[in-house]
Amino acid sequence: MARIGFLSHESMSLYFFRAPIMRALKERGHEIYAIAPAGDYTQKLASEFHVATYELDKASINPFKVLKNSEDLAAVLRDLNLDMLQTSAHKSNVFGTFAAKKAGIKTVLNLVEGLGSFYVDSDLKSLLIRAVIERLYKRSLTLSDGCIFVNDADPDYFLAKGLSREDKIYRIKSVGVDASYFDPDACEGADLGERKVVLMMGRALWHKGIREFYEAAELLKDRTDASFVFVGSGYAGNRSSADEAFLKSPFVRWIPWSEQVRQLYKSAYMFVLPSYKEGFPRTVLEAMSMARACVVSDCSGCVEAVQDGVNGLICRTRDAEGLARKIEILLDDTALCERLGRNGREMVLANYDEKIVTEKYLEVYRKFIDV
Repeated sequence: MARIGFLSHESMSLYFFRAPIMRALKERGHEIYAIAPAGDYTQKLASEFHVATYELDKASINPFKVLKNSEDLAAVLRDLNLDMLQTSAHKSNVFGTFAAKKAGIKTVLNLVEGLGSFYVDSDLKSLLIRAVIERLYKRSLTLSDGCIFVNDADPDYFLAKGLSREDKIYRIKSVGVDASYFDPDACEGADLGERKVVLMMGRALWHKGIREFYEAAELLKDRTDASFVFVGSGYAGNRSSADEAFLKSPFVRWIPWSEQVRQLYKSAYMFVLPSYKEGFPRTVLEAMSMARACVVSDCSGCVEAVQDGVNGLICRTRDAEGLARKIEILLDDTALCERLGRNGREMVLANYDEKIVTEKYLEVYRKFIDV
């Protein structure tokens, strides 16, 4: 029996994205520890796993504050006496690795689920932070035992920049989706009216393509058979986020938040994600699992989830007119839209169900520890 920890910068991430792997390991008799700052999902994690919390200033890049956070985390990890630690997200990957090695943890594996907004923008601040991130990764990846990536674009970038060795890189597409839960036959639809619903769901960030979605809605405003729906909110005062005035458009129905995620997918005619950069888009996988055709941009991550003409359509990134044309193709061809949706569901069942993905993670873990 091994003592295995999962480290993240927030409890929500562990609960929604790591829990299937954690449960699989627990079922095999291992002691599993969820390690994150105290948050909204700490108690839910505590109902299933051992929980340890630590202090983290998520926004700060002050080296003294970051060093203090790392020292505090090392003390927490030392008390847990772990055999292996799985980290995820930039700060957890880098400073979690430093802390784990200070704590004497033998095996440390990192997980990169996307490079984030600093790899979308090219302003001076983004370039400087990108340089800092890469310098830190180059150091931490020499200490960790391996790094799992959810797409091909990101590890290819790390290799080209000399941030990691090829033999330390593992590629597992996506973090998986519960296909038995996201099943079109398992729920009723939400009440979104009688028109064909063009749905986008997620954070209202510019680099998610929210502007292009709203512009496409305006371009297609004369279609009486379609309605555009956006589900999600931004961050007040954050320049990278759409504000409430933008989201309250006459061309898009805005739903700030909903617990009825499955029902919204069920009522959608298609799903849209015109993002600028993704790891492996979770919302696209959920929509595919619900047998909904997807229209996505040709950015990294999206093009690994969607095959053009197979389970969706692909448009150019930052191209509202191109997005509108792809949406209109599906609005005009119900048979095509339904066929792409069915193909997406089949792809999830064959490749991306969380049970399949969990086994791939366990195969990587077995290279380092008996699980």
